[in-house]
Amino acid sequence: MRTPVLAPLLLILPLALSSVSCRRVAERMPIQESREISEYTPPPALDLPSARRFREKAQSPASDASTPPDLSRLLTWTVPAGWSKPSTPDQSMGMRTVDLRFGPQQEGECYISLLPGPAGGLEANINRWRSQMGQPPLTPEQIANLPRKPFFNRKATFVDVEGDFKAFGADAAKAGYRLLGLIDSTAQATIFVKLTGPKVLVEQNTAAFEAFCQSIRPNLPPE
Repeated sequence: MRTPVLAPLLLILPLALSSVSCRRVAERMPIQESREISEYTPPPALDLPSARRFREKAQSPASDASTPPDLSRLLTWTVPAGWSKPSTPDQSMGMRTVDLRFGPQQEGECYISLLPGPAGGLEANINRWRSQMGQPPLTPEQIANLPRKPFFNRKATFVDVEGDFKAFGADAAKAGYRLLGLIDSTAQATIFVKLTGPKVLVEQNTAAFEAFCQSIRPNLPPE
């Protein structure tokens, strides 16, 4: 029997996230010890601006322990011709494992998200995408009938929807957009590949999107 390509990734992903999970558990542990404050301890800077406080925390050596793992190292892929990383990365998009742009003004975007567990489930994610395009949700029966395409040596659900795209946090929707996406979800991990852009630009890059999806593989250590 042929071993699914996704299986090794499902083993690596929990390990990559384990340090983050352990820290979160530790943060909720009850305080069981106390100490007297020395008279030589400088008083806390209660009026310190938040920007300075968090900047100093980020520059502290201790901040390295809370840095999330770089999940992009778990994958390998081939960037299509004309695609590139954004010239001004959006730091708010922390869930994007890989983030790429294309088009004359970088108006087209395609990204990979790699998350532990089912990540809300197939139905919720597909209807979230449809909502971003101003389209009504699909029923479970309609979702079950969506096309499926080869991905990670499995069959992933393919989404193709047109409408007025409103990105997360955007004030207004962009008319005449199209969304292409693949979702492969298991109990251990979920991987999304999502492309959005003006309809004409997406049509021009549909073949590139399909080739990009087929190029994504687990970045396995050498045997």
